[in-house]
Amino acid sequence: MKEYPPSGTKKSAGKLFSIVVTVALVCLMTVVIIPGVNGASAVYLGSAGNYAILAESGITTTGTTMIIGNIGVSPIASTAIGGFGLTLDPSRQYSKSSLVTGDVYAADYSFPTPALLTTAVSDMENAYTDAAGRTPDVTELGDGYIGGMTIAPGVYKWRTNVRIPTAVTLSGGPDDVWIFEIAQNLDISENQPVILTGGAQAQNIYWAVAGQTTLARYSTFNGNILDQTAIVLNTGARLNGRALAQTAVTLDANTITALPSITAETAATTPGENAATTAPTGTAGTKITVNVVGDSGVYRAELTGTGYNGLIVTGIVASGPGKGISQPPGTVYQYLDLLPAQYTSIDQAVLSFIVPLSWLDGNNITPQNVILYHLDGHSWMALPTTLVKTDGGEAYFTAVSPGFYQFAIAGQFTSPVTTAETAIPPSQSPPIVSPVTPAQPTPLPTTKSPVPVWVPVIAAISALLSMALLSGRRGKKS
Repeated sequence: MKEYPPSGTKKSAGKLFSIVVTVALVCLMTVVIIPGVNGASAVYLGSAGNYAILAESGITTTGTTMIIGNIGVSPIASTAIGGFGLTLDPSRQYSKSSLVTGDVYAADYSFPTPALLTTAVSDMENAYTDAAGRTPDVTELGDGYIGGMTIAPGVYKWRTNVRIPTAVTLSGGPDDVWIFEIAQNLDISENQPVILTGGAQAQNIYWAVAGQTTLARYSTFNGNILDQTAIVLNTGARLNGRALAQTAVTLDANTITALPSITAETAATTPGENAATTAPTGTAGTKITVNVVGDSGVYRAELTGTGYNGLIVTGIVASGPGKGISQPPGTVYQYLDLLPAQYTSIDQAVLSFIVPLSWLDGNNITPQNVILYHLDGHSWMALPTTLVKTDGGEAYFTAVSPGFYQFAIAGQFTSPVTTAETAIPPSQSPPIVSPVTPAQPTPLPTTKSPVPVWVPVIAAISALLSMALLSGRRGKKS
């Protein structure tokens, strides 16, 4: 008597075949539909980029605040600037404050300040409209909770609040751009940082927030905040970027370091995007990378300029800041002179430098609180400084400088800031968020892997299809 297999066998085999084929096709479609993002273009800030803080209804501070850059208010008058101890310049065009390394501007000051501020505020509003209107690559990431994530360059959009309860990492190259469109509030928790890796630059990060932005105590934030309402920095919070608010900015013993402004040609908008105000273009400088010779902590410089002819940069350790010059804030690790030779002009330098972890530990300084200072005349200018990584007993940094010659590497002891290592358990790898996965950060030259990322994906899909076909044949034989 002929035996037949159970009636469910063929159905089970066919069902398994369908499931495996479906999974394989979904994976293949993912590879085809989302191969990576060509890259978001920068948001042009216009003359708003000339300010570390720009607000329409007021700027107030308590405690010992330090602002590297200009601040301004418009259309409100200077009476809305509180806690800065302003001294009006004889020209009546601006004021000075011991808390601000730049100048302080208000709409009731003398010509041409009111007109310039009107333009700056208009540029700020246009920049917000541009950033908030970009077509997103990813929507509702993490339902608004992005702590612990490593986020690749691109445009991200939320209809909800966005909260950063633990450290978040933005990983990408020095020319990559991040735009975050937030329909409600933005909050970062106490002691938590926004970490930049792989050479990512704070000036290429834009947070377009419709609600209020709040930086909690001793948090460290990177990027340009374009807020349609208010920006609040609580005690000890640090911002590397700009606070551009269409209402008020409130400070409490904070440090804000303005970053180099993106030019109009760099911020050329993508076709179909909301175009911001266009400024005259000029001839862009050539970008080259050179190793720095000598005994200083700076080992490499990426330069933008003209007229290079066998450029050489020498770093020499100095014994002090020089006669009549006070030391920069904090504890100084090293004074140094960077001396370039054989060039016509240098517009900007991205400097890579090292500080021993033993020195940091001995002075109770965390790597996040290291700053490279540049001597501008007789005053020290804090440069936008980024921790790249710690490795082999040393901390690696990059800093953006407008020029050369005298520098100081210094650090300040403050309440501890949670680093990526403490915020994310070693046993857990933070999820890499689409749309693109950049190369891992390193301060030294590396060779890219010869195997494209899609090769193992295709191999996995092929294996799934083979399993499906084999399962189907077994089902038929049965």
